[in-house]
This record gives sequence, structure tokens and C-alpha cells, in this order.
Amino acid sequence: MTRLGLAAFVASLAGVVPVGAQTWRTIDASRQVRDTNAVSVHVDYAAGRLDLKPATGSVLYHASVRYDAERTEPVARFDSATHVLSLGVHLRRMHLSNTDDQHGAGSMHAELSGRVPMDLSLELGAVEADLQLGGLRLTDLSLRGGAADVTARFDQPNREQLRTMTLQVGAAQVKLLDVANSRVSHINAEVGAGALTIDLGGVLSRDVDITATLAMGGLTLNVSPDDGVFVDERSFLGGFEKDGFVKKGDGWYSTNYDAASRRVRVHLHAFMGGLTLTRVQK
Repeated sequence: MTRLGLAAFVASLAGVVPVGAQTWRTIDASRQVRDTNAVSVHVDYAAGRLDLKPATGSVLYHASVRYDAERTEPVARFDSATHVLSLGVHLRRMHLSNTDDQHGAGSMHAELSGRVPMDLSLELGAVEADLQLGGLRLTDLSLRGGAADVTARFDQPNREQLRTMTLQVGAAQVKLLDVANSRVSHINAEVGAGALTIDLGGVLSRDVDITATLAMGGLTLNVSPDDGVFVDERSFLGGFEKDGFVKKGDGWYSTNYDAASRRVRVHLHAFMGGLTLTRVQK
């Protein structure tokens, strides 16, 4: 059975379409903005296609989910007492072995309000995701990807100060674009065997500290030619290319670091993984 919250949600079930052992259903759920209190949003999506973007109008959220009722269970629930919104699709226990088919695992299209502050966390399994995060009011962001292929964009400025961005990348491919527009001050990144790209395009209005722990995977960091970069490197077999850097005491400094008006500080812990630093003119 689905968990669709209480009377504040608007939900409807479309027709059932059996395909072999699959039983496809669709739900639509939404809630209007009742106040401007901060909301914690948890998106837990096991497998399939996920699209997320800012909402238009006065809805707190709107979600449309196509799912296989034989294998998965959709979630769309808002707790008005704690201001916690839960969205996603969970795998039923008996079907855990059938999680590797993204294209046959359904889809979720979600919209979130840009009117209320949000702490957003996403836990993604075998998911292909396109996340349009610009224009929201994010205060904290957490993204955990297992075997996911994720592109997250900040095409517009974040409307709050983003305190911390936490990224955990297993065997996933994760790209974050125009991250300077997020107004983030601290990024924590852990990469297992996957690949993470952080593109600091956009308007970098403050210094950014990045703590990166790389096992076997890689981190690509795109910065502006004008940004000063400092790298505190502690590596075993990994590391980064040091052309354009000068060693001074506690780490490596780009030649323009002292004169730069904006700085990016990287605290790198690399085992076999490596950091690739590129200068990109935006």
C-alpha cells in the first residue's frame, strides 16, 4: 500500500497496466504552502528516473510518481508537527535483487517550493537524476549516490545561505554545476569508486572550504581563472597535478592566491583517488 500522508495531500491513482510481472501505477501528490516555517525534505529513491525542480505557484511540493506496485512502494508524506517532508520510492524487500534496471524502474517528477527555507537530503540508488536546485531556499544539502548518474544544477542563485553541502559518492557519477550560485561555504565530499565533478561556476560571493576524501574515485574541481586555490594534500597513491602551485609551509598555493578576491581551500585526503583541478572561464 502507498503512504500518502493525511487529508492535506491531493492524491490520485491512475489505471493499472500489467507488463509481465510488473503492475504499473501512477500517483500525484501535492500540498499547498501554509506558512514559511523551515522544512526538512528527505528524498529516498531506489531506482528509476528522478527529475526535481523549483515549483511554480503556492505549492509546498508536487510529486508525480510512476512505479511498479509489484516491486516498489511510493512515499509522499508531510508531518505538520515536525515539518518533515518525505518523498520517494522504496523497494519491497522481496525484490531487492531486481534493482539494476533504471529504465524499467519507473520515474518521479518532483517540484519543491522556493518560498520556504529547506534542508534537503537525497539518497539515490540506481537512479538517473536531473536536479534543478537553483531558485530554492536551501540551508543545507546532502546527496548520497550509490550507483546513480546525477546532474545537479544551480542555474539561478540559491535564495538562502547554504551552510554545508555533503556529498557521498559510491560507484556513482555525480556532477554539480554552477555551485558558486548555491552560496555554499563548506563542502564535504567522500568518493568511493565513482567520479564527482564540482563546477564552481556562477557568482562566488564568498570563500569556499572543501574537504575531500577519495578512496579509488576521482574529484574534478572547476574554478574560475581569478580564484585563488589552496590545497592541503595528504595522499598515498593519489594526489593532484601541481603545475601552477607553489609549496608554502602547510600546503600548495596557486600563484594568484594572495591577490585573489575569492579563494577555494581544498583539504585533500586521497588513497588511490585523485584531484583534477581545471580553470574554466564562465
